[in-house]
Order: sequence, then structure tokens, then C-alpha cells
Amino acid sequence: SREEVLEAHRLAGDIDYILKVRVRNAKAYDEFYQALISEVKIFNVTALLSMEEIKSTQRLSV
Repeated sequence: SREEVLEAHRLAGDIDYILKVRVRNAKAYDEFYQALISEVKIFNVTALLSMEEIKSTQRLSV
């Protein structure tokens, strides 16, 4: 369990897992990435970086 990981999901489809991580900058991401691939056998990694948070909520209309 790494503190940078905010969420982890197992997916259906071509991609098996998605991690939502929060790091300070690109250097911190690279350190996280290097540590992750040394701990877990991973064949392919795709990184997507959020440029701006447009909306974030946990609330559901009932």
C-alpha cells in the first residue's frame, strides 16, 4: 500500500487496472513509477496526467 495511491480499480476490457495517484511533480511521479515497477511485475504502463480538475464530488442524487 503506497500513500500516493488514492484509488485502485480492477477494470473490464483491454486495461486491467487503473490507479489514481497524487504526487507533487514529474520527478515524484517518476520515483513512484520506478518503485512500483520494481515491486510489481508490470508489462505495460500508460500514464495520463490531469491538467485541471473541472469537477469533483462524492455526492449522489437520490
